Amino acid sequence: MLGKLLKYDLKWCFKPLVVFYILAIIFSIITRMIESVDQTLILLIMDKICSGVVIAMLINILINCLMRNWVRFERNIYKDESYLTHTLPVSKNKIYLSKILTAIITLFVSFIIIVICLAIVCLNDITWYSLKLSLEQSAIFLNSSPLSLIIVLIITIFFEFLFMILSGILGIVIGHRSNNMKIVKSILIGMGIYMGLSLFSLAIIYMAGILSPDIMSVFNNIKVSSNAIKSIMIIGIFVYAIYNLMIYFIGNALLNKGINVD
Repeated sequence: MLGKLLKYDLKWCFKPLVVFYILAIIFSIITRMIESVDQTLILLIMDKICSGVVIAMLINILINCLMRNWVRFERNIYKDESYLTHTLPVSKNKIYLSKILTAIITLFVSFIIIVICLAIVCLNDITWYSLKLSLEQSAIFLNSSPLSLIIVLIITIFFEFLFMILSGILGIVIGHRSNNMKIVKSILIGMGIYMGLSLFSLAIIYMAGILSPDIMSVFNNIKVSSNAIKSIMIIGIFVYAIYNLMIYFIGNALLNKGINVD
């Protein structure tokens, strides 16, 4: 049953996202083709327009990925669709898990599409050499390999956006436990969770800086060492992983305590 729930959740969330995926890839290819030939005034104007469209599509991909997961969660669990959802022979745990897995999958696919589009538009012999050189220099500075540096950066950014989605979902769960102004409360609570835990993360880094002079250099406006950057990146991944797990279990527990269907 979890598979069927996941199938319908993914289908609903991907329906508009696929359109943005296709448009982003098409305009990325067009932009690359225009930039590969000698530039005239008309081609230069077309290049700027297509580049702007690509940027707009990539931003829309991220925004719609966040919004579709939040809207799906609310409609499917608290609005009209909820009457069908809660009559299914499946536990609230699986319903909630399906929504979280949908968020993870849609975000992961969106990240892949964004990377592909950026690679199509930006990567040529010159930019590839510059990027490779920058990564190698950063890897040497951090005493790491370029591949591990890329992986750490991608994981950190991915966990950050997943944290945003889960904060919004938990905000919806808590907000809909009240009797009025549920939407407003859900938004405010979701923003409060995200901002509050983000500030708490900063406090954690600062406390780690008390124990480590290298990390404290970030707050003292002095030259930041490679150890400080590596430590902050590791702390960031660890903290976001804990946040995401914590939000998942809290949301699941609250959902199992009861649902007030609108």
